[in-house]
Amino acid sequence: MVIVAFGYILTRGGYISNDKQKWLSKLNLVFFTPCLLFSNIASVISFEKLLAYWPIPIFYSIFALISFSAAHGISRAVRVKPVYRRFIVACTMFSNTNSLPVAVISSLALSEAGQILYWGVDDSQQAVAARGITYALLYAIFGNLLRWSYGYSLLSSEEDPTISDDQDKQSSILTGREHHRDEIVYAEYGAADMYRRRASSITLPGTDHHLGTQATTTTNKASLNSRGGQVNESTALLSSSMDHQVIENDDDDDDARSTTKTLVVVDWARSIHQSMTPPLYAALLALIVGLVPFLKQLMYHSILYPTITSAIQSCSKASVPITLVCLGAQLKDISSQTSSSSSPDALGLEQEEEGQQQQQVDPKPIATAIGIRMGLVPLIVIPLVLAFVKYNGVAWSSVSVATDPVFGVMMIILGCTPTAINLVQISQVTGAFEKEMLRVLFWSYGVVCIPVFTMIIFAALNIVHLFV
Repeated sequence: MVIVAFGYILTRGGYISNDKQKWLSKLNLVFFTPCLLFSNIASVISFEKLLAYWPIPIFYSIFALISFSAAHGISRAVRVKPVYRRFIVACTMFSNTNSLPVAVISSLALSEAGQILYWGVDDSQQAVAARGITYALLYAIFGNLLRWSYGYSLLSSEEDPTISDDQDKQSSILTGREHHRDEIVYAEYGAADMYRRRASSITLPGTDHHLGTQATTTTNKASLNSRGGQVNESTALLSSSMDHQVIENDDDDDDARSTTKTLVVVDWARSIHQSMTPPLYAALLALIVGLVPFLKQLMYHSILYPTITSAIQSCSKASVPITLVCLGAQLKDISSQTSSSSSPDALGLEQEEEGQQQQQVDPKPIATAIGIRMGLVPLIVIPLVLAFVKYNGVAWSSVSVATDPVFGVMMIILGCTPTAINLVQISQVTGAFEKEMLRVLFWSYGVVCIPVFTMIIFAALNIVHLFV
C-alpha cells in the first residue's frame, strides 16, 4: 500500500502522466515481468520437486476449473452483459499467488500460531517459512503460465458492436476482392493446365486418352515420310523442346509444393507467436532451464551466474514496484476524473459529458467478480482441502506433503486470495477493462480482503490443527 501511495503522490505532482503510465506498463510487461518469472521459476522447478509435490498442479487445476465454471455460471445467472463475462472469468481464475501468500506464511511462521505448522519435533520457524514459500512458488508457476496466455487473451480488447459491424463490412469487401483474385488466379492456373494437357498430348502419345492425337501424328509422319522424310529433324526438335517444357513444369510443381509447406509452417509459427506474450516466453524458457540439469548448472553454478543470472534477478526485483506505482497512478486518475465530473462549472459542456461517459462503469460485473473470488470460491476450496487433509492417512499415505501442516494451510490461502494485482498491468497495456479492474482491486484489497482473509486463515489453522 505504501508503494501504491507513492505512485499516487508522483502522479499528483505531475511526474507520471497517462502516456508515461502506459509506457511503464509496457516496459514492465516486455522486460521486468519476464525477468521476474524466469528468476522465480528456473530457480525452483526441477523434476524431483515435480514428482514430490505433484498434488500442487492437481490443486491448481481443480481451483482453476472451479473458478472458471463459477464465473460463467454466476455471470449468466445474474445476467451480466456478455462483454463483461471474460472480465469476470479473468478476475476469478487468476488470483494473487506471489506477494500476499508469501507475506502471510512468513508472518505466520514467526508468530505463536506458527507452532501449529511445525512438521515434527525438529522443525523451526525458518523451515516453516521456507516450505510455505516453496509451495507458493511452485503453485505460481502454473498460474503464471495460464495467466500470461489465456488470461492475456481474456483481457485483450473490449468488444465494440460498431467496430464489429465495420469489420464485417470490410471483411466482406475484402472477401469479394479475394474471391475476384481467386477467379483470376484460377483462370491462370486453368490456362496452364490446358497448356500442360496439350504438351502431354504431343509428348506422351502412348496414353489411351490421346489416341486420336497419336493417330493424327502417325498419319502426318507417314505422309511426310512418303514425301521424302523432310520432317524428321523438326519433329525431333519439337519433341525435345516439349520434353524440356514438361520437365520445367514438373520442377515448378515441386517448388510450389515446397513453398506451400514453408508457408504452412510460417503461418503455424506466426499463429503461435500471436498467442504468446513475453512473460509466457520467459516462463517456458525457465521451465526448460529448470528441468534440464545441464542448463540449470550452467545458469546457477558457473560463470554465467554472476553475470547473466544475477542481472536477471536484479531486474526482476523492479517488476512488482513498477506495477504498484502504476496502480497508484491509475487510482489518482480515477479520483481526478471523479472530482472533475462533480464540478461542472469548472469544465465546458463537452468535457462534462466526456467525464460522465468515463464514469459510466457498470457495478454489476465488479460486484460479481469480487463475490465469486472472495465468497463462493473459498466455500468450495476449504472443504476440498479439508477432505485432502483428513483422509491423507487412507488414500494419500504415499504423499509426504499431505502430512505437512504448511501444505494444507498454503493450499487454502492460495485458493482464496484476491484477484492478481498484475492483471491491471495487462488491462493497461491492452486498454481493456482498466476502470473495472481498478475498482475490483480497490474493493478486494482495501475493503473485503482484511476481514474475509483473516477468517480464512483462522479456518485453515484450525483445520490443520484438528486433522493433521
